[in-house]
Amino acid sequence: MPASMPAPSRRVPIEPLTQAAFEPFGTVIENPARLGAKRPDLDTVKANQGTALKYLDVTHMTNFYHMSPSRKPGAAVMNMFVCSPRKLRTASSSNSSGQQRLFDTTILERHPYTSQTFIPLGLSPESAGAGSAPSQTYYLVIVAPTLPQSRGSKSKRPPPFPLPPPRRRRSIRDIFSRARPSPFTNEAAPPPPSATKGRQEGRPQPRPKGPGLPDLSQLRAFIARGDQAVTYGAGTWHAPMAVVGEEDVDFVVVQFANGVGIEDCQEVELQAEGDGGVAVVIDEGQPGTEGIGIKAKL
Repeated sequence: MPASMPAPSRRVPIEPLTQAAFEPFGTVIENPARLGAKRPDLDTVKANQGTALKYLDVTHMTNFYHMSPSRKPGAAVMNMFVCSPRKLRTASSSNSSGQQRLFDTTILERHPYTSQTFIPLGLSPESAGAGSAPSQTYYLVIVAPTLPQSRGSKSKRPPPFPLPPPRRRRSIRDIFSRARPSPFTNEAAPPPPSATKGRQEGRPQPRPKGPGLPDLSQLRAFIARGDQAVTYGAGTWHAPMAVVGEEDVDFVVVQFANGVGIEDCQEVELQAEGDGGVAVVIDEGQPGTEGIGIKAKL
C-alpha cells in the first residue's frame, strides 16, 4: 500500500516547460538553436564528418543505488511506455460562466536513487497544451518539491531514502592520515571514495532530493512541447506521465533500477477531502481561453 497524505485546496498556474523554470526538479532536453536560445552550460563539438552539431552532457543520468538500504547495484534500463490520453472531467469555472476541463491527479511518485528521462516519440514540435485545439495531443509535467523529513517520526516503514551518516569528531590520527604522504605509512593516502563518486569530469552531479513527502504547497505544472524531453532528478516527486488529447504518445524511458520495489519507485496517494482532487485545469471551455492552472481540492 502506498503512503497517503491530505493537502489544502489551492490553485497553481500552468507554466511553459523551460529549463529555467524546471531547474529545481531536473533537466529539459531540447535543441537550443530552435528557440534562438543559448545554453552556456552546454559544450558543443562537430561530429559525423562535420554534418552534425553534438551537444555534450545534455542531461544528468544519476545512479545512487550504492546509497540504498539493500546496497543492491542498479543497472541502466530502457523501457517504452505507450501512454493513452487521460480522461478529463468538466466542472463549472470558478471565475467565469463557462466550464472547465479538468485532469484529476490522485498520486505522486519518485525514484529515490535514479534519474528518469522521458523522451516522447512522434509528437510535433508545435504540439503544446496552452491554447491548443482539442484535437492536438501533448503531455503534462507535474512536480513538487520535497518537504524536510519530520523529526521524531515513528513510522515503521523501511528508510525510503539515503540519509547522511551521523557525523563524528575526527581524531588527530584521522586528520593526519589524509595527508600525502601519510605520516603513518610509506604510501600516499588515496582520496576518499566520496571525493570522486558522483562526479562527471569535475562537474558535480545533482544530489538526491531527500526523504520527505511532497510539498503540495509548492506544486507546479508544466505543458511540454512535442520536441521536449524531460529528466526528473533523483528523488523528484512527480505525477505519472499524463497525455492529453486524442492520440497515444510513445515515451522511451531511461533510468537505473535494481529490482527492489521500494527502492526503485515510491508512491503517495493524495487523499481527496470533499468532491474532486488535484486537477489540472486544461482550459476554461470558452473560445480563445488558455489553460491556466491546477486546482487542488484535497
